[in-house]
Amino acid sequence: MINDKFCDLEKRELQNKIDTLLADNALLRSNANNDRQTTLINNRFNELETQLVAIKASQPNTVPVQWPNLTAVNTTPYVNGGFYGSWNGFGNGFWGNNVSF
Repeated sequence: MINDKFCDLEKRELQNKIDTLLADNALLRSNANNDRQTTLINNRFNELETQLVAIKASQPNTVPVQWPNLTAVNTTPYVNGGFYGSWNGFGNGFWGNNVSF
């Protein structure tokens, strides 16, 4: 009877050790998988950053302009009003006292 109790105790201890090792193995596999995924994502972000830097370097220089210091004006004569106004309801259609067509 003592021998049976000792064998049962030994089986429980071995089963506990097996369960602990299985949990450790699963944790190590999960960490390794996460490390691979993190490395892959970091590589993709680095590639994207390299592309964005190249795009930014190829853009023309810009000049900051405060509104209303800049006004867009149609400088094409006789097209949609141009220099001389228009008959489309936005200009009076007159150049001085003469009617323009």
